[in-house]
Amino acid sequence: MRRCSGQPSGHSGGLRRPLAGAVTIALFCACASSAPPVDEELPSAESYYERAQEKLQGESALWLFSDVDYPGAILLFQEVIDNYPYSEYATLAELAIADAHYRQQNYEEAASFYQDFVELHPNHDNTDYAIFRNGMCSFQRLREPDQDQSPTEEAIAQFQALLRRHPNSKYASEAEERLHEAEDRLALAIVAIGDFYFDRGRYGAAIARYQEALSSYPAHEGRIHTLSQLGIALKHIRRYYEAEQLLLQVIALQPEDDDLLDRVHDELHEIETGGADGAPQPLPRSCVTDPNPACEATNGAEAPY
Repeated sequence: MRRCSGQPSGHSGGLRRPLAGAVTIALFCACASSAPPVDEELPSAESYYERAQEKLQGESALWLFSDVDYPGAILLFQEVIDNYPYSEYATLAELAIADAHYRQQNYEEAASFYQDFVELHPNHDNTDYAIFRNGMCSFQRLREPDQDQSPTEEAIAQFQALLRRHPNSKYASEAEERLHEAEDRLALAIVAIGDFYFDRGRYGAAIARYQEALSSYPAHEGRIHTLSQLGIALKHIRRYYEAEQLLLQVIALQPEDDDLLDRVHDELHEIETGGADGAPQPLPRSCVTDPNPACEATNGAEAPY
């Protein structure tokens, strides 16, 4: 085996002297070790992309996937974008990075990548998917009705955008379902504010919130509760006819909540007998319980909500 330093093969005068050939070899080895490496050809865009997908698959054990290398996959997807920016794989890599963040529940980060994809590729075949997943990033962050509803509003905006721009998308059905859920959450948040005012006797403010919820989201979950609360609040400010109309509408909807139904019947009884607050009150004549000529103008009119 060749070595980079030589040893003398003999002696002269009892002294060791280096061989000229050994010095030459040492110099050659030193020069060779400092030579720049030969440039290697970059992997193809497809190669980068496939390696990234492999990292997302993880290692399979007992039919479960573990050790998914999200950071490593994202780096490889970014290599595609940096080195092959005009390749179709670069476009797919942009979406794959968003998906990787989504799978890690980094929803705000994922949303920014989905938004960028839509803005950069408005006519791409996967644009509807990006809009849908952007909406899901906000939907996954929905909060309780008494908390900030910004994520709810953003989810609604994204789902509405998908249904408006891509009504025939394969994601349209689920987007519509999620849209209704988000609208319910927003309606419940409005109603919760109304209940807050109602419990403190601020009936005017409560009425405004109940009317807003019913006007903006007429089919929201808990609509029967909203109608009953609105009717009772109207009764408290002596708008008896409107209160009576709403409470009768609640009964017609046949609520399953027996406590709510009993309360509505009690409120109606007070309106009909003038027994509100334990003391008879002069009530305007009712078109429902006491038809009279003044009702002719409203005969056949639909209930306000």
